[in-house]
Amino acid sequence: MHGKDNTMKVPLRIATFNAENFYMLLDREYSQQDFEALSDSEYQGMNASIFNPNKTLGKIAAIAKTILDEDFDFVGLCELGGLETLVNFNKHYLQDRYDCFLHEENSKRGIFVGALVKKGRFTLVSAENMQGAFSRNLMQVTLQGGGTTLHIFVVHLKAQHGQDLGIEQRIAEVDQLCALVKRRRCVVLGDFNGILIRGENQFEYAPFLELPFRDVLEAMSVPAHARFSHFYFRGGLNFSQLDYIFCSNDLAILDGGMMCDLVPINYEQRRRLPSDHIFIKATIGP
Repeated sequence: MHGKDNTMKVPLRIATFNAENFYMLLDREYSQQDFEALSDSEYQGMNASIFNPNKTLGKIAAIAKTILDEDFDFVGLCELGGLETLVNFNKHYLQDRYDCFLHEENSKRGIFVGALVKKGRFTLVSAENMQGAFSRNLMQVTLQGGGTTLHIFVVHLKAQHGQDLGIEQRIAEVDQLCALVKRRRCVVLGDFNGILIRGENQFEYAPFLELPFRDVLEAMSVPAHARFSHFYFRGGLNFSQLDYIFCSNDLAILDGGMMCDLVPINYEQRRRLPSDHIFIKATIGP
């Protein structure tokens, strides 16, 4: 996919976000005017699934506002309900500013990782689904411009559910991830479904933490106890960092942080938010 060569000497603004069961399925193609004329009930009626209904329009608008306000060059997304959802989101909420990448492979739940890449920002963009026994798909997006190449891996590792909390599957996925990622000019981002804070990490992530990568929040000197990307209510409000942006050591991390305007104090407030995760963002240099 070709566009104007804006070179990667200009810092890149990137982000990762687990959009939590993000479905936006429509019954046909809509013009922007006709789409905006739809009522909530008409829109919701286009996806009859009890288990995976369309995300409400208000929540979708909130996600889009973050992306547009920050003017990200690249966004890695988790829990997308297929390429149709991503394309509809880009068309009706992001002014078609992005190219959409998503491979509908691996997931038994029908949720996938995907990527939004700003149009015209890079000379060449390619994406491929990485083969392996992953419970969700693992996607590598390669960005080229100004004679430079950057590899971004979008991940969503096995959740901590089931009889063994998914530990055996997660161990296997981490090992495969370590074998696949590049060691230079590489970013690995997404939902790792576990703790990778150095000194506090769960043991299955140790092989990945031995690789020459830095967590953006760590690089920005965010205290370990203050880092989070996910909140849930189980015996009260709980926080944890499940989502990360790891940059290879040869990349300059210029800025970054967590994006959270409202910390819910009860489940009702949490239910109104676009997701149970928040955006993690970073600005990286060559």
